[in-house]
Amino acid sequence: MSAHPIQWQAPRPLWARYTTTSASAVAAADPERPAILRFASDEFMEQILGTLACDSSRIDALVARAETWREPMAEPADLVERTPKSPMALTGIRKMLAEKLKTGVTATRHAADDPRAKSQTPTLPLKLYQPAHQRYYLLAASLICDIPGSPERALVSGKSEQVNYVIRRLLPATPESTEDLPEFAYVKSAQGGRWQRVNEDTGQFFDGEELLPVFPLTYRDNRESVAHMRTLWAGFVPVGRREEYVSANVDSSTVPKSSAGQRQAPEITEPPGAPVSKLARVTQFQMEVAEPWKNLIRSSYKTAESLASPNLGGDSESLFDKYKRVFEFNLQQQNVSWLILLDFADFLSLHLEDVWRAIETGDTAPLEQLTQRKALYEWLGNALMSAGLKNALKLPDTGSVQRAPAQSLRAALKAVRAPGVREKLERIELNYTNNSVSLNHADWPDFHFILAGLNVDRSPDGPFKLLGSAGTQASSEFLADPTQPSSTQQQTGVEVDRLTALVGRALEAKLETGAPPLPFALQLKNSLAANLASHPGDPGWFVARFVLTRPECGPLHPPVLSAPTQRFQLASFFDADAPARPIRISLPMDTSPAGLRKYSKNTAFVLSDMLCGQVQRAKSLGFVDLVLSVLPWPFHKDLDLGAGGPCKTGSIDIGMICSLSIPIITICALILLMIIVSLLDFIFRWIPYFIMCFPVPGLKGKK
Repeated sequence: MSAHPIQWQAPRPLWARYTTTSASAVAAADPERPAILRFASDEFMEQILGTLACDSSRIDALVARAETWREPMAEPADLVERTPKSPMALTGIRKMLAEKLKTGVTATRHAADDPRAKSQTPTLPLKLYQPAHQRYYLLAASLICDIPGSPERALVSGKSEQVNYVIRRLLPATPESTEDLPEFAYVKSAQGGRWQRVNEDTGQFFDGEELLPVFPLTYRDNRESVAHMRTLWAGFVPVGRREEYVSANVDSSTVPKSSAGQRQAPEITEPPGAPVSKLARVTQFQMEVAEPWKNLIRSSYKTAESLASPNLGGDSESLFDKYKRVFEFNLQQQNVSWLILLDFADFLSLHLEDVWRAIETGDTAPLEQLTQRKALYEWLGNALMSAGLKNALKLPDTGSVQRAPAQSLRAALKAVRAPGVREKLERIELNYTNNSVSLNHADWPDFHFILAGLNVDRSPDGPFKLLGSAGTQASSEFLADPTQPSSTQQQTGVEVDRLTALVGRALEAKLETGAPPLPFALQLKNSLAANLASHPGDPGWFVARFVLTRPECGPLHPPVLSAPTQRFQLASFFDADAPARPIRISLPMDTSPAGLRKYSKNTAFVLSDMLCGQVQRAKSLGFVDLVLSVLPWPFHKDLDLGAGGPCKTGSIDIGMICSLSIPIITICALILLMIIVSLLDFIFRWIPYFIMCFPVPGLKGKK
């Protein structure tokens, strides 16, 4: 069976126009590869349609070239039909323009192809910018029959034939590699997208590769005696997906192409589910228990250092005042500790059911054969609050115990999950502070157990200190950041990593449907680390290929891929070379009280009763209160915020709807921005590059 050979070519209006001579045009790569068209306006579709309708040869001015905001591309003529014209007039204009001599198109090249690339002034790489930079890009190509005199290839109606394009990534094996970079196809699966190494014959379509949509653009070709309708295939380049593409995993093992030559269900070897499930559960423990616990430890060390500083009282402060400040700090720590204990208990009941049953019933027989789980159970029973920490939770005035301390961490976990405790703890609207209303509130749990606080001598203390004596070593397998910390308060956080390792070893590597997915930040960290290790010095090169697929034809008519486009990079949102979309913000002209009162307060903020109470507490603070809170003893005065709680009128909870003036808010935001930038200039030194103002004579606030 014979058939017309089909191939992809550059857009028809650019044929035989690359470089200056016909001989060099034949040798250039551009006639065989799709073109990348660049637009610097939000009406880019109107621009491409107007160009094709008026003079299709002028798309040469749209071919993407390397640019920066300092050296932008020259803007093409605006051929959008602003004023409707009659078909006869349009035909005359097209014929007149078609008779004009067409200029040659300079062949495109990227920095690696340029012989000057290693000189002191290398050419810039072709970088595609995002819509936020006011840049849009279309891939364009023509599908033709590779027989002289034959018409353009028309698609069979229905889904017998399908036109798309694919994005390929070029990854170097070494940082010095610049030529003959292998192509990687973007494949999506249940575990997300990944880059899969294709065969050495990169002109072949990869099974399971992501197909991006294209659309036809029709226009009249007036270069011939009779105008013919032509079709240009185009696809929008999703530059906004750069982070997804760059952070995807890379599989360098080559997968053989399908024998049928058509797109089939990809045979993908997924990563084993059990280790991923175990890692997801350990990460959940880190996010809900370990890291909040570490933050309690860090705040304890930081507060201990501040209380011991001579500038904040030192030895001149009375013992009663010292004890009172320690007591109030421990109440804050206890408030958060109850919530961490609740999340810890929920984790055990969900992922370590036998350990939780032993905690509830005291029956450890099922754990006898499970060494790691029994070790976790025993440590929970040995984790106690020290005597100094218990004494620091006694009332400063009377020395009595407000709530009895739990015997161990195991007992605290059991008590916090007792019937009714969760509901009361999550519905309470007060903060646990040194206030009679708050301290005596019935909704607080009836026990104390601080995970990290200060003891009576104002030194950090808590059950985390017992982890080192348990013989448990921290494992980098279960750590988000296994690097050795430097400061003391960070080193003590490593003790909690021992607990994470203890929990991780107690978990089974089994596949379960209820396992949470890996957090996005962890997935990104793993993929970036793997990519940096396997492909160091990756400059982020991409190419695109058009593809014609015929699923119903089997191996008789394999997919037809175009030649790759010129290499390009995808710019990040904060790319230093990116053009800036012009944005104008007009602030109020008359900023006097008489002028600002004229603006409508048309923005409503809906505040719940709890948020209303917190806002009222903040409004009660003055500048003097803030200054006294940071002065040393005896001028120091703690902020008196009360026990908190919602806004009430008698027994009725009151929310609020506050109407604000957006112009005044914008002025405040600008002033605060200037203040914050000035303060942070001590670190970043960015003031010389921050702002530039131009004087405007006659721009008056009051007429």
